[in-house]
Amino acid sequence: MSKLTSDCLYEIFQYLEDNTKTLHSCLLVNRIWCETSVPLLWRDPFKQNIFKEKYYIGIFCTLFSCLDEETKQFLSLCNINSTDLTQKRIIFNKPLFKYPIYCRYLNLNNLNEIISHTKQQFNNGNEDFVTLVKQVFLKMLISKSSSIKRIIIQDDDQHQIYPISNFLGAEKSLSQLVELQCDSDINSLFYYELARCCKNIQRLKIPYCRSDNSGLISLIKVQRSLKYLYCEACDKPGGCHEIGKALSEYQSKSLIELELIENICISIKFISSFINLKKLKIDIYGDSLNSSEICYLERTKLLKLEYLSTDIELPRLSIITRLISNTIGNLCHIYLGSFVPDETYQDIESYHKAISKHCPNINYVSTFIYEDNEISNNRKNSFGLEELIKSCNKLKGIIFYGIRMESEGFDLFNMIKRFASNTLCDIKIVGNCELQSFYFEWFLENWRSRDPLSLSISESVYEMSEDLDNVKDKFLKKGVLKNFKILETVEDFEIN
Repeated sequence: MSKLTSDCLYEIFQYLEDNTKTLHSCLLVNRIWCETSVPLLWRDPFKQNIFKEKYYIGIFCTLFSCLDEETKQFLSLCNINSTDLTQKRIIFNKPLFKYPIYCRYLNLNNLNEIISHTKQQFNNGNEDFVTLVKQVFLKMLISKSSSIKRIIIQDDDQHQIYPISNFLGAEKSLSQLVELQCDSDINSLFYYELARCCKNIQRLKIPYCRSDNSGLISLIKVQRSLKYLYCEACDKPGGCHEIGKALSEYQSKSLIELELIENICISIKFISSFINLKKLKIDIYGDSLNSSEICYLERTKLLKLEYLSTDIELPRLSIITRLISNTIGNLCHIYLGSFVPDETYQDIESYHKAISKHCPNINYVSTFIYEDNEISNNRKNSFGLEELIKSCNKLKGIIFYGIRMESEGFDLFNMIKRFASNTLCDIKIVGNCELQSFYFEWFLENWRSRDPLSLSISESVYEMSEDLDNVKDKFLKKGVLKNFKILETVEDFEIN
């Protein structure tokens, strides 16, 4: 390792980017390791996961030391200088590197926290301490960095609006911004400032999307190719009509991923305008969808859709079935959320048949177990589930929502054994159903010739079933089971 070039070390160290402790250790090995580690450590100097008092002070002192003398003199005139901290045994060393040039990610909330914490250490009486220091730090970081890739800013009360587009070098560094996480309540002037020099944002995340914001609307309009949008409205649904309109008119062809969480802040009717959408996630609770929005969603045609994830309270399965039917075979992932719905068997059968017909490339899917001998008069009637497992020969993972299971697992296990493709390697069984340990063991014995199986069951299934532990321990030891989990809540599949 000691003979590797700095380029090789950099390629290796990039895999340690999230392991700050290890990267800090690399600083102490030798000069080349130190010079290679510093750019990675300072790419994102305001990471949330490493915030400690010592770290707060260290970052503050380093940034303060990097300020030019003119700026330090200005702060000194405002009763802000390093002498106060030096008296508290906090040392300002001359910086060994030009740290700000390496900064690529700016978390303004965490920067605000660092400065506020340090002010307490100063015991400084200047009410504008945080505002002044933050302004000079921001100016330095934006001016010195050749490329700011991501900005996080939330909670309007914490942030003063600075003329960032007028900072020397801002046009160059902010023109490279590709990701913004923000808040619809932030002063619109901030977004107007960004709109002057940021035209290449690809990912926009709005965790608090409460109302229209004229500055944010302008920022959306000037983007050349917005690809990803996340909107979360916790307490104020339906208040962002103009944001939705701007997206529909200016980003209809570029947007490929859309996530709407909690409540609908952007009208459902705009979704159909995103003609190239590949990923749609809608998690809506309560009665956020009215009848007209349900109609819009049912009529939406997303021909290129590949990933569909929903957590919509009833009525919902009929909506999902319509969405699936309006695709052209690209869907490879369908996830129906974290609760088991009380659907009718007619809806379930239509849903299963839509997947069998329209999703030849499906890899991961949510399905339903509905066994009712009184309805079917035929124990083999699976309401479309058997046909789905037969026809979808690229399946890698299946979630079975147990609504009603009268065979104690035999029909399900037999169906998987007979018809599932060899690609299947991950199964989750959730809901209100009992698994007979004898059938469970029989199923795993017949799985021996396949690749090891990842199997998860919900707490309710585990509690209703008996003697599963001995069986799963036996097949874990034999390598038939890759892993076995008991789920508190239903989880989507983790895809690398």
